Amino acid sequence: MSKILFIGGPGNISTSAVEELLERGHEVGIFTLPDSPKHGLEKKARYYPGNRDNPEEVLKALADFRPELSADVCCFTPKQAQGLISVLRGRIAKHLFVSTVDVYGYPLTRIPFGENDAFNKPVSQYAADKLACEKLFWAEHYKGSIPLAVVRPSYSFGPPFVLSFFSRRGGLELIARLRAGKPVVVPGDGQTLIHPGSGYNTGRMLAEILASPATVGQDFTCAHPSFMTGDDYYRLFAAALGVEANIVHIAPEWLLPLEMGVIPDNLLSELTRFHIAFSVEKFQRYFPEFCWRKSLEQAAREYVEYHDRAGDIPEAAEGYEDRLVQAWAEARSHFNP
Repeated sequence: MSKILFIGGPGNISTSAVEELLERGHEVGIFTLPDSPKHGLEKKARYYPGNRDNPEEVLKALADFRPELSADVCCFTPKQAQGLISVLRGRIAKHLFVSTVDVYGYPLTRIPFGENDAFNKPVSQYAADKLACEKLFWAEHYKGSIPLAVVRPSYSFGPPFVLSFFSRRGGLELIARLRAGKPVVVPGDGQTLIHPGSGYNTGRMLAEILASPATVGQDFTCAHPSFMTGDDYYRLFAAALGVEANIVHIAPEWLLPLEMGVIPDNLLSELTRFHIAFSVEKFQRYFPEFCWRKSLEQAAREYVEYHDRAGDIPEAAEGYEDRLVQAWAEARSHFNP
């Protein structure tokens, strides 16, 4: 069994990765901010409080824990990557960098997209930075100083995190609107593809890749083995609530000009213009026995149940989505072909 140090976490994906590795008998250390939630792992893993932006603090954890393997789940900028590289060189048998499928660039050059298909230019700064981090880590790998594997998770939801088509923080608002029977906007005709997965399953995929010696020098897309339409994505959460989704379709061309002015920090550009669907055939070749234990239906129910227990689902208030639906209805009423 190996000693494994996580840089960052445990979060939506990495919690189940740590749990899986602990169940297999590995010893796990977690270097993370002092106020990061522990998710019940404080008695199972060794914690090292600190800030990864200070490489000397990471170095102290490495020197004390002496891991064979490491995983970086919170590296978002080239500066952070370079800081970690400076302390990892020559210290580990393999490093796992958690990137994102967004580095493939949209529109995807093939549906479903595989790791060896041609990349497009990233459409967000987040993805561009992740790609720059990948290049820095790969350069070290090819020098022989940091043996590397890269994982690129697709969108993975869990109790802490669900996306709506408008917001990175839109899960609770989406649940409130669905439960109240209020209209929810799905851009386009509702048939654009989206590739959601359960964060629980994605974390277990990370654990498989991290623990296997055969994955050095490899990159993997981590996703659920199937994808769905935008309409079916919202119906997934409606079914978890036992209601019908009141879906309204609005043309992306009408929504995109409103993007930042009306709905800051949103995902409209990515989730309204492009089909998003990925292949997990490479992962399945390496791990043919892997089972996606948690269905998306179960994951959606758990999200609702978690927040019902927490009592933090808001009342469905009037907001921008109602104004969009009203304005769209008025615009259509004046159109006479």
